[in-house]
Amino acid sequence: MKVKVYPCKLSGTAIVPASKSYAHRALICAALSSGESRVECADMNDDIRATVRAVTALGARVTYSGGVLTINGVSGRVKEDIVIDCGESGSTLRFMIPVALTLCDGYVRFVGGGKLGERPLGEYFSVFDSQGIYYRNNSGKDGLDLTVRGDLIADDFELEGNISSQFISGLLLAAPRLAYDSTITLSKPLESKDYVRITMDVMGKYGVTAYYDSAARKFTIYGEQTFNSAPYKDTPYKVEGDWSQAAFFYVARALGHNIEVKGVSSMSVQGDKVIADMLNMVKAVSPDRMLTLDVKNVPDIVPALSLACALRMGGTHIINAGRLRIKECDRLAATVQGMNALGAKVKEGKEDMFFDGVKKLAGGVTLPDYHDHRMVMTFAVAATVCEKPVVITGAESVSKSYPAFFNDFEKLGGKYEILE
Repeated sequence: MKVKVYPCKLSGTAIVPASKSYAHRALICAALSSGESRVECADMNDDIRATVRAVTALGARVTYSGGVLTINGVSGRVKEDIVIDCGESGSTLRFMIPVALTLCDGYVRFVGGGKLGERPLGEYFSVFDSQGIYYRNNSGKDGLDLTVRGDLIADDFELEGNISSQFISGLLLAAPRLAYDSTITLSKPLESKDYVRITMDVMGKYGVTAYYDSAARKFTIYGEQTFNSAPYKDTPYKVEGDWSQAAFFYVARALGHNIEVKGVSSMSVQGDKVIADMLNMVKAVSPDRMLTLDVKNVPDIVPALSLACALRMGGTHIINAGRLRIKECDRLAATVQGMNALGAKVKEGKEDMFFDGVKKLAGGVTLPDYHDHRMVMTFAVAATVCEKPVVITGAESVSKSYPAFFNDFEKLGGKYEILE
C-alpha cells in the first residue's frame, strides 16, 4: 500500500493500543496453565497472532472475540512433530524456543519471514550444545528455518547481559516447568532490563516467581512451579496500553499538535514510558548545549524520538543505539536516511546519531517503509509538519504492531490518501 500523507494539524484524543510485549507474555502464561482463562487485548496485530499460532501448535486452544482472547491451556506433552510459524515476531521465536523444549517429544520447526532468519540465536545454541539438544539452523536472508528437538534441563545458565533480553525472558518462561531449580547469570550488565521486568511481572500474575539479584546479576527460578490462570477465568487479565506506540502521539504533541494521549499508565514498568521525560529534555535544554539521550534500554522509541531531535535547534546526540541495526531493518540507518530525505541534518555513527537541528522539514519525497512498522508511523507523523506531502510505500507494514494506525491518525485529523 502506497499512501500520500499531507501536512496538517492533528487534534483530539489518541487511545493507545494494547502492549504487544504484555500480550505475548500473558498468552504464553495462560497457555502453560491448565483450564480456561481469558486475556483482554482490544487490539490484535501480526506479532500477537504469531504467538497465538505458536501456543496453538503446542496444544492450547485459542479464540478471539469482542476484544478478548479465550485460552484453554496445554494438557500433556506434544508427541508429533510440529511447525511453528513465527511470522516476523522475534519475541515469539525467542520466547517459544525454550518453552517448546519443555513440552515436545518430536521435532519442532520454527519458520518465519522478513529479517527474522537473521536475528541472532547464538545464546540458545550455546545452551543446546552444552545440553545435547539437537538443532539444525537453515535460517538466513531468505527467512527463518530452525529445527530443534530435545528436553531443556534445569541448569545454571550463563548469558551475556548486553544481548537481547528476549533470551532471558524465554528461559524465565520455560525454567519454572523444569524438574529442578535454575539460575541465569549475566556476565555483563543487563540491558533492556524493563522488558525482563515485564516478563517477571506477568509471570507473577500467573502465580510463578523468579528472583533477581542485581549485585550478582543472577536470576533464580525454582523448578516444578505451576502457572495458574484461575484468577482470569471469569475476569480477564487486561493487557495495558503500549508505551512504544504512545511515543508517536507524544512526539506529535511535542511538535505542536493538540493531542491528549490515553490508555497508558505512568506507573507501568514499560521502559518506553521514558519518552515523556526525553521529550521534556528536548524542549527544556538550551539550544546552546549539546543534548545527549541514552537509548540503550529503549530502542523501540528511537524512530519517533528522532523526529523531535531533528527539529530541536542545536545539537542532539542519541547514543547506545546499536541494537537498532538488528530490528525489522537496520533501523539506525533507516532512521538517518529517512530523516535526511525529509530535510533534517543527521549523521550516522556505528551505534549513535548526531542531529544538527533544523527549523522545518521540507518533505516532498517518497520514502520506503524499510519493511518496518515503526518507520512508517514515524514518516506519517513527520509528514504532518513538513512543507510538502510525503509518499510512503509499503504502509501496510503497520499491521505488525498497530494495524489501526492510519484509522486513528485520520480520526485525529490526519490527512492522507491511498495511491495504490
